[in-house]
Amino acid sequence: MGQRIAVALIGLFLISLIPAGDIYINQSEDSTETLDWSVKRIEIAADPNSIQDLHSPTVTQGFERVRDNTADSSIGVYTESGLIPSIHLPNSLNHPRWDLAMVIVDGGVGIWDARLEVESSAEVEIRTTIPPSGFLVQGTTEELDKLAANSVVIAVHPVPTGLLVHPLLTVVDEGSIMVEILGWKDDNLQRHMEPGLGLSSSLTDVAGEWLTDGWSPEEGRYWGEIELSNLADMIEDPAVAYVAPLPVLELKNDNARTHMGINSVESFFITNIDGTGQTVAVGDSGIDHDHGDFNNRIAGRTSVTPGDSSTADLSDGHGTHVACTVLGSGMRSSGNYEGVAPGADLYFQAMEDDDTGALYSYGINSMLNSAYNAGARLHTNSWGAGSGFGSYSTQSEDADDRTSTWDQYWNYDGMTVLFAAGNERNDGVSPPGTAKNVITVGGHKNRYSGSPDEMYYWSSRGPTDDGRLKPDLVGPGDGVRSCLSQEAEQASSGWSNNWYIEYSGTSMATPAAAGAATLVRQYLMEVANRPAPQGALVKALLILGAEDMGARNIPNNDEGWGRVNLVNSLIPDSDEGIFVDDRSRISSGQTKEYTFDITRGAEPLKVVLAWSDYPGSSQSTNQLRNDLNLEVIHPNGGTSFKGNVFSGGKSIAGGNFDDKNNVEVVLIDNAGVGTWTVRVTDDYHGGSRTWQPYALAVRGVNVNDLSPDPSFAPDVTINPPIPQIGDSVEIGVTVENLGAGSVSDFEVMARADGSLISTQTISLSPGESIDVQWNWTPSTEGLVDLSFHLDPNDLVEESNEGNNLLTHTMIISAPGVRVTSDEPFMTLGEADDSSTSWDLILTNTALFETNATIVTSSPVRLSDGVEFDWYSSLTSNTFNLLEAESVAVGLTLIHPTPPEPGTYVMTVTGTDIENDIESELDLYFNVPILASADVLITSGQIPVSPISQTQLQVFVTNEGNGPQTYDVELSSPAGWHLGLDTLGAFEGSSHGSTGTLAVGQSRAIDITVNPPGAMIPAGSIFDAGLTVHSRVSSDSWSVPITLEVMAIDQLSATPISDGIQYEVAPDESLNLEIDFLNSGNRHLTMTPYQRAIPSGWSIVGGLNTLEAPAGETTTWSVTLQGNGRATSGDFKLRFATDDGFSLDWNRTIDVLSAAIPSLAFHEVVLADGTTSQTPLGVGAHPVGTGFDLAWEVENEGTSTWRPTTSIIVPDNGDWEANCPSTPSTLAAGASSIIWCTITIPLSEQAGSEPVVTLRMEGEGVVVENSISLLVDSVSALDWDLRTKDPIAHENYPVQLTIDVENVGNSQINHKLEVNAPSDWNVFIDDELLVILSPGESRSIVIQFTPDSGSDGTIELFLLNGETIQDSSFSFEVDVLPARGESNSMASTVIPILVILLIVILAGGGFYVFQQKGGSLESIMSNEAVSKITESLNIAEKESGSGIECWVCSGDIIVGEALACGSCGARYHRPGQVGGCDILSLGKCLHCNADWDELVDA
Repeated sequence: MGQRIAVALIGLFLISLIPAGDIYINQSEDSTETLDWSVKRIEIAADPNSIQDLHSPTVTQGFERVRDNTADSSIGVYTESGLIPSIHLPNSLNHPRWDLAMVIVDGGVGIWDARLEVESSAEVEIRTTIPPSGFLVQGTTEELDKLAANSVVIAVHPVPTGLLVHPLLTVVDEGSIMVEILGWKDDNLQRHMEPGLGLSSSLTDVAGEWLTDGWSPEEGRYWGEIELSNLADMIEDPAVAYVAPLPVLELKNDNARTHMGINSVESFFITNIDGTGQTVAVGDSGIDHDHGDFNNRIAGRTSVTPGDSSTADLSDGHGTHVACTVLGSGMRSSGNYEGVAPGADLYFQAMEDDDTGALYSYGINSMLNSAYNAGARLHTNSWGAGSGFGSYSTQSEDADDRTSTWDQYWNYDGMTVLFAAGNERNDGVSPPGTAKNVITVGGHKNRYSGSPDEMYYWSSRGPTDDGRLKPDLVGPGDGVRSCLSQEAEQASSGWSNNWYIEYSGTSMATPAAAGAATLVRQYLMEVANRPAPQGALVKALLILGAEDMGARNIPNNDEGWGRVNLVNSLIPDSDEGIFVDDRSRISSGQTKEYTFDITRGAEPLKVVLAWSDYPGSSQSTNQLRNDLNLEVIHPNGGTSFKGNVFSGGKSIAGGNFDDKNNVEVVLIDNAGVGTWTVRVTDDYHGGSRTWQPYALAVRGVNVNDLSPDPSFAPDVTINPPIPQIGDSVEIGVTVENLGAGSVSDFEVMARADGSLISTQTISLSPGESIDVQWNWTPSTEGLVDLSFHLDPNDLVEESNEGNNLLTHTMIISAPGVRVTSDEPFMTLGEADDSSTSWDLILTNTALFETNATIVTSSPVRLSDGVEFDWYSSLTSNTFNLLEAESVAVGLTLIHPTPPEPGTYVMTVTGTDIENDIESELDLYFNVPILASADVLITSGQIPVSPISQTQLQVFVTNEGNGPQTYDVELSSPAGWHLGLDTLGAFEGSSHGSTGTLAVGQSRAIDITVNPPGAMIPAGSIFDAGLTVHSRVSSDSWSVPITLEVMAIDQLSATPISDGIQYEVAPDESLNLEIDFLNSGNRHLTMTPYQRAIPSGWSIVGGLNTLEAPAGETTTWSVTLQGNGRATSGDFKLRFATDDGFSLDWNRTIDVLSAAIPSLAFHEVVLADGTTSQTPLGVGAHPVGTGFDLAWEVENEGTSTWRPTTSIIVPDNGDWEANCPSTPSTLAAGASSIIWCTITIPLSEQAGSEPVVTLRMEGEGVVVENSISLLVDSVSALDWDLRTKDPIAHENYPVQLTIDVENVGNSQINHKLEVNAPSDWNVFIDDELLVILSPGESRSIVIQFTPDSGSDGTIELFLLNGETIQDSSFSFEVDVLPARGESNSMASTVIPILVILLIVILAGGGFYVFQQKGGSLESIMSNEAVSKITESLNIAEKESGSGIECWVCSGDIIVGEALACGSCGARYHRPGQVGGCDILSLGKCLHCNADWDELVDA
């Protein structure tokens, strides 16, 4: 106690020395530099030289809008707290998917910046944005756990599997259904079979486990049938992104051209706007390709229907009608029913199954890829998935995927995709028409009452399920007349003739709009000089010209932005103009600004902004991902018009920005004079790409980015043709405006040999041409160079400044001849042409007779000056020419087939012999890269399996004259599908390309033949084909691929081979019948061969030939005869055809044996040599020691016996028994002794009589003999002292526990005695009798108190236990001497004096401190005092108990101590006293009990 007081006083003294104030503790940690995983995005910059300069808009940087911290998913709204469901999910779809999380990000941070933060904080993928502030994120559990620590992340929530399932599948849980399973997309929008991210999974494995007849039309997509009860298990797999029912597809023009203004557009521009140079893809039922209205303009046709390679239009002719509406020539109607773009080429994708009439396809993703790869840049679809009630399906997502990818103008050509809205009226637009980026077309009346400003009654109305405006436009759809398929069997209508039929529906309106889009694209490329325009720009221009139908109320859910009118889109009135920009892109928070100077008021100003948005997803309810805002600002700077804020069919000021649509329009009826500003802002950037391209179209007064292009026609007129000196010569040229803009008051200059003739001033509108003439009098003879210059002072801005000069040489009459040709430039047309000819004219330029000759030089290649010794010939080379006479001369050049590419020049020289005057003419021979392909197939007929895939290889060699690429197309017979392994857009595609081949280079084409899967008869022939198309010409090379069905041999036997014929008599006549089922595809004639037969058996009557017809069961039999001594064994047959197919059939014959064995006990022999002829003759049998038993067996039968021998003992696992030597054969009358060794286990009860049996069996005969044994009695004990190496203290009581077990097989009942040193006072707590059954154990507790420090031995033993093994047990006890105490006065007095001195000093210091107004609390807080006293281990504790700790001898604290449960010794708790820790010692220092016996005390 005194020690503790002293320590406390020292602590108070030290506290009094601490200065008043705060205590600052500086804790530093070692910092470790870590390498964080991050996302680095690389963007490919646009090529500024790829388009003409549009004077880039002003760009300003800003921020995205502030959003709510929610995510609007398809199953409910995620908030910071969790999901608020909007639909009921069954329990099976309501548990979380472990690899997904819904991440809610801070609405004050731009969604694009938040995306970058999330992707850089963990190795995860953002699978889709869930507006306004959510991301669906995938990753491993460890990576997902990291997201919550990111500063922009507000919450991370689990995602139920129901989010990944189409709503229809959440309400049906029984039966089976055809479904589409999708894999995840990467940042490039490519779907994959595996999710990556370290997630071990594959869509292929999923399909293999859960789908019936699973099939993958392309990477990342599977179709097949699933049991709905398995849906919940399948959707758990990380490879699965979405599951939806497989959509059931259904099909959804004379006046049409007039209503859309097509005729006006075609004739307005010099370039014939009729679709020439454009390829349009049509996906529909089929095509009557030889209907005369296609004029050999079908660039390609293919079937996209799995298992059907036909492209015929056999049902109602829907596809032919649609295709002709787009681009039919009207040839069969003398132009009355001409299509909208009759100059365009067609790429057709047939979707109808000829057998069922139903529509199928590999999916819109594959269809668009195939068309794009085939060169089509427009794709029209008059079909849909039935009424989807405006839903955004996976096919809608795929359409947005492809269009948004291809509108990245810096990497791709844009593609315009159109879909029919559907004919469901108020049931909503059908997907994929709900896609954002496609042009969705409704229908208006085309003829009869109400046309064209009345809606077609059944045209589907919008909006989409997320509130977007659809349809976008309407086209003529009611009463449209177009081509009738001559193959159609079910075509019917109110009007038709032999070649045309009238149909109605949005199926008809969509191709009409597609034709209009084709003309817009041609206009942009050829008139506006916009190469490869975005699909968004085509869409924007169509909307720019759309006309409000009836009452002014656009936009609306009936007609969208109105009906198509190309006159408004492409031909503005008077001084109005059109501005377009599709070469701008914008990123998060940016604003781009355009200005337009309106020079005349009271006219409309219309602005259309369209962009191909990043695809949405089925998991969200808002599909807009990148939200661009359109704003048009009045010249006064105070009035602003926002996109899509309309009333009464026109824009109004104010309102809110549209956050649903990716088309925004501003229409101002009366735009005032001044500078108007157009702003485009990226207000929300939820897609995964940095840049969002967009298209802008503006129409208004003085709004024109279209430039004029004045140019000369090539011909110059001169009258008279060969004037004399002094004649008045009339010179004329034609000037034409090839551009899209007007030009006024520009100059045309004419010069003769550099001298000015005169300058004239003219004006031209787009497409206009003017003849300009000059009068001039020559003063000298000979050749005069005339030159004509447009805009010689470069005052007019033209789209092409390189066509402003025209030159011409004229002859002023003088002696001589002149060589001319109307076609000095000739181009080699075909690779196999060996000669080329020119038509020349040799003219006498004088007015008197002369003689002349003509010769030609060898051709020289301009690129390198190499001269070629090719043969040339002239029809004549000497002439007598009258005055001014001209004669025709033919020149033929013989050259290789083909020559090397290049331009060659030859000089033709005409000579006036009389006057020695020469005239030269250069002829040019252009050899382009020409195609010639050699297609080699490896063999004639290709053997193919009808039930499994077959691979074959075809080689294509470029035998043209230069490097080039060839397109490859496969055609398949009905029911079969031939697909390209590697050369197509996807594995299994029927179209692909070879890539660039050098001259003479070959490319192997690997083809997989997919059979119908039915057992077609062997030898059947099917015709497939391979067509190789040139890309530099219209040439094609086709080779037939003849498929011959190979033999599939499948033969099964009943009973199956390797069976057993039981209990057969050795003299039996055995008849074996076998049923053979031939499930192969050919008749089998098989010869049987005997491979093995058991001894004593023979075949009766021989082996008959097996005849097995295909698909039938045939019974075949054989008879075996035994000779009475026949034995068991295997009868083996082989059935074989002449060409090597074989089947083995074996049968084991189990012959009944004639052996009669007898078995009797013979002798028992113990280890000590004791023997007996009876089992019990030796008394009790020993336990734990082996002894031998013997039996005698004798064969009393007439045949040899082949037995196996076993000994059977009680089944308790401890017995040991074996018979080392047993007879394997026993002849008739023979006998044998069988010895077996037995060991009875100690666990067998004494006195029991277990049974042992010897068993012999073989050849159907079994014999046994059983005997009883008598188990000997064994008594034995096992002792165990729980405390090893026990330790005791002198004069302290000790308690020890000993466990004893009966390990014998008899009862033990004895008195327990104990021996120990005298005066130890040994006491046994329990009774002194040890009563134990076999296997039983008990504990014995003894107590004793050593009376000295000497060690001792304690022995426990059983009285009269001499017959018991280990009947006694003894152990040594280590005794420690008693502890001493010091009574030295000095040891107590000296510390007390020191402590007293310290107390006085501390008290004095504290008194002075209080006199100055201080207090202990101001010196140090209670917490600080507590910490210091704890660190000094002087916390206030109750002490002075007088009970010592057995470790440190200090007093324990009553109520806060430990005690040994065995002996009661006391200890401090760990941490109470430094260095005192009983737990670290492991056992009680008094009784050696383990530490786990300590209890609270």
